[in-house]
Amino acid sequence: MRTTILMLSVLVLTGICTQADAVDCFGPLKTDLGVKGLSRALDDGGYIALSTMNINLDGASKAYQRQNKDGGALIHLCNAGRVYLPSGESYNPAMKTHCTGRFMDDLARIEAAGWNDPSVGAIHWFGIVGEGKTVVAGKVVSDVKPLTNSSGFYVSPTSLFDLSIANRGDQKRYVDSIVVRSAVVPKSILLYAPLGSFGVAIDNTKRIAVPFIVGDVGPSVGEGSIALARAVAGLSQKLDITYSERLSGSQSKPRVLWVFFGPKYGIGKYDGTQPLQSNEAAQAAYDRWGGEQRLEACLVRVPH
Repeated sequence: MRTTILMLSVLVLTGICTQADAVDCFGPLKTDLGVKGLSRALDDGGYIALSTMNINLDGASKAYQRQNKDGGALIHLCNAGRVYLPSGESYNPAMKTHCTGRFMDDLARIEAAGWNDPSVGAIHWFGIVGEGKTVVAGKVVSDVKPLTNSSGFYVSPTSLFDLSIANRGDQKRYVDSIVVRSAVVPKSILLYAPLGSFGVAIDNTKRIAVPFIVGDVGPSVGEGSIALARAVAGLSQKLDITYSERLSGSQSKPRVLWVFFGPKYGIGKYDGTQPLQSNEAAQAAYDRWGGEQRLEACLVRVPH
């Protein structure tokens, strides 16, 4: 692979490109789509960017629990909602100054009052499936009562879900972060990477190409599921992920190449009863897109 990449680099730098190369991974640079650093929209509707590997825990069956880490949760509840108080104040509890202290106190009061008492306050849950709404200090707050799954954990949703499962409180409805190799994209590139479309991620130092499905919407390119991060890092897949293992495979340096194939190469439907099918569909899309040979061309063309 190294020899091939060096040869392609010479061709690109000298301006000598074959027709296949021009189709494979060429397109205009993009700086206005909310993606950190430079990225490139591909001529056939795809998108590439060099970024980090942060980990999206949403969709995991044990992402959130009322007792947090002590209850077996992978992430603290303060990351799942926004607090609205009768004084008119609203705050993001994920801030370090609020997360384990103030937020847990407000949570206890709001829960004891039935979740929707405007004289006490409410929490808009976005990392947890919630139901119902109330008005706090003139502000309509929705999704205020969190739903739990059969194991006592809160139901953690993803933007892509199984349309055949109507029950919003069924965890199987959502893309399982522990099992499915999936990626998060910002709204700004949904045209290039719609939910259910496919892509491939590769760490420039590990050189393990891992196809994925686009399963959630988030702030930027550079975030994948637990399963994707572990695979890209060369770690074995595990179902019994512990709190200490939840971020294994994360990479803070922008050395992961994210390639989104675009709608031309298929849009998958998520089947919550057979989540591994999404991994198989992503591999098939990778092969249709051009596989290893085309990925090598993209490694040359990636913006630096």
